[in-house]
Amino acid sequence: MNNQKSVARAAVPALMLLPLVLLVVAACESGLPGLGAETPRGGSLQLRFDTVSSMSLLPDISMQPAGYAVEGLGPAGESFSAQTDSRHLRVDGLVTGTWTVTVNAHNANGQRIGRGLETVSIVAAGLQELPIAVRPLPGPGTLELEVRWPHEQLVSPDVDARLLGYDRSQRQLPFTMTAAGRAEFAADDIDAGYYTLALQLRDGESVVAGASTTVRIAEEARTGGSVVFNQLNLPAGAVDVEITPDLDQPLEVTIDGALESMQTGTAMQLSAVVANAADQQLFFAWYLNGSSAGNGQQIELGEGLPTGNYRLDLVAYSSDGLRSGSATHSFRVHSGGSEPAYDFIDSFQDGVIDTSVWQIGTWTEHGGRLSRDRVYVQDDMLVMVFEYDTQYYQETGLFKSSAIQTRRDDFGYGRWEARLKPTDENGVLPTMYTIDWRDGGAQTRQEIDFEFVSVNIGDDYSEVHLAVHGADFSSWSTQVELPFNPAADFHVWGFDITAERIQWFVDDIVLYEYWYDQQPGRIDAPYMLKFNFWSAYYQPGTSGAGNWILGPPVADTEIFYYIDWVRFTPYSP
Repeated sequence: MNNQKSVARAAVPALMLLPLVLLVVAACESGLPGLGAETPRGGSLQLRFDTVSSMSLLPDISMQPAGYAVEGLGPAGESFSAQTDSRHLRVDGLVTGTWTVTVNAHNANGQRIGRGLETVSIVAAGLQELPIAVRPLPGPGTLELEVRWPHEQLVSPDVDARLLGYDRSQRQLPFTMTAAGRAEFAADDIDAGYYTLALQLRDGESVVAGASTTVRIAEEARTGGSVVFNQLNLPAGAVDVEITPDLDQPLEVTIDGALESMQTGTAMQLSAVVANAADQQLFFAWYLNGSSAGNGQQIELGEGLPTGNYRLDLVAYSSDGLRSGSATHSFRVHSGGSEPAYDFIDSFQDGVIDTSVWQIGTWTEHGGRLSRDRVYVQDDMLVMVFEYDTQYYQETGLFKSSAIQTRRDDFGYGRWEARLKPTDENGVLPTMYTIDWRDGGAQTRQEIDFEFVSVNIGDDYSEVHLAVHGADFSSWSTQVELPFNPAADFHVWGFDITAERIQWFVDDIVLYEYWYDQQPGRIDAPYMLKFNFWSAYYQPGTSGAGNWILGPPVADTEIFYYIDWVRFTPYSP
């Protein structure tokens, strides 16, 4: 984490729908339409916009309105037009009679993303409010999907995928095998709106993996996604049940009672939790490896499942079909009486940090003083603390930060997984990354990063920063937009590192693939795993980490980064 990054871009919320309110006061018959005219006997028109948020797989254009073009057509050819980036607009001096008002919403790039139309009757010297709902454009958009799997494990692979609408409509998505272990689908005639994607990977007639998620399509925009199944259930462990859900708009959904692993013959009691349902009536559909696993807010699952790896998906939707959301959880069923064997695993269950496994930072790094006091176990999870202690900073020029790293530095190719909950308090940076100091010097030899830049995390918009750094090759980085706030709940984050590529994933959904033959560097040496939690001061006109972290955070307040468990599964070289 020794490398400078570019300035973090401003957070831009995902799609919004905006009801518009017009306040109208009629002008005298001889008045001309105008904006802001002083017309004592005239009328005024005021527009107001509100919002709703986005879903899981999103279009590749911003659906956040940055401005509105408003046009009005009245009696005898009278008209007005106006541009505004505000949620309110007032138009004065309108003649009496019926007016038709049209609103077109544009994003920051000038792309039209929504439209609304209403009529209003103007009365002399009157003031009137007119709501206008600005809806997404109804035209078709493009959907592009990719599915990957270990090709050597399947004899007759096939992808069965359907796009399910709230109105119970279904569209089969024919995938084409484009390479060994890869299938693709693309279509540019998908109607705008929200859908459930129900996807199953089959070997002959047997389901070996599956996934379900919500999808949004926008007019003349591309929505894309990639599903990678690294762990498959062979035919003996298949579940093959018909899927029949409904859904539409965004809800904040989590699953309560889910276990990471369970023994054959046991069951877990699962509950759907929706944080922002208000008083709406909700329906719930559960899927196991892409097949229906039940309905209702609570289900029991697990008893009778054979050994294997499973993905559980939950889709929640309101009775009126205007809101929806989804959550996912991966777990393993094993035949023994204990957890599967990993090359490295720590779930922090004994209440203390095993210092034979972990080294807690006590040195100075990234402008902060590390301390054992700011890394501890509480409620069976690792807690890391950052504090901008203003008195301490004035005395030392240092923040109070934290770090912890594995004592082992011989990890190789394999799959790292950690159940994490970062923060969305502005001005800090929680991380998870590999690091190799084997050659010494001021720069790590090779490094893979997950960086949760907190100024780019929130309920309206979230992204995660991915990077690869090395002493012998140029640094690489990218930002990936997330369909959820990672600080709102725990999620399983990780790297999958092989001799050919790196995958970053969250909840078994691949965020990005870095292929060594297409990028400047590769991972080919042993390393350790590290977490740290730090900040940097933003100083306009200078370069450095402060320009993308935008620190410091709120003064004299402790901020927390939670790690539930960490594990590593090695791969053969």
